[in-house]
Amino acid sequence: ADFEDILEDAVAMQNAAHAVLGDKGRELCLMLEADSPHRLAWREWTTEATITRRKGCLDQEGIMDLVEYIKLPKVDTGMGFYFVEKTHALTAVDVNTGADTSMSAALKANIAMAKSLPRQLRLRGIGGQVIIDPAPMPKKDRRLLESVLKGAFRQDPVQTQILGWTALGLIELQRARTRAPLNL
Repeated sequence: ADFEDILEDAVAMQNAAHAVLGDKGRELCLMLEADSPHRLAWREWTTEATITRRKGCLDQEGIMDLVEYIKLPKVDTGMGFYFVEKTHALTAVDVNTGADTSMSAALKANIAMAKSLPRQLRLRGIGGQVIIDPAPMPKKDRRLLESVLKGAFRQDPVQTQILGWTALGLIELQRARTRAPLNL
């Protein structure tokens, strides 16, 4: 970004911080408007983007179809599929091998889930406790799956702790809440 744009943004943030910290009032009021989606995108995106503002552009560009698709609990990975289902207490992820009945089907399905799960959770706005029920596989493959899962979440900007395996063979995760979840 241009130095002037960065400086302008930093000065605006500093002025907002001074205004918020300097307000001594005790009554409820709106002190600061949230950034618009365009402003947030300008700050967060690292590559050039074309911004479309015409009426109906979300439908025309297929965005609303993608939002409806992400609301579905089933995620197809090509190596099987898994379901992401949110409850009041936690989010459950159930992995299935699909039509593949080979000896390595479960491991392939679990690895495919591990690689795509961070993105799915981020898109859905899911945080808190996540319990993964992997497809049944030998205990000797657990370390490999855990390694792939850790690698995938290491690339994810949302802080996630992999707490490990339960006695029932489930994987526990604890994920930071960074935004409101989609109403699924």
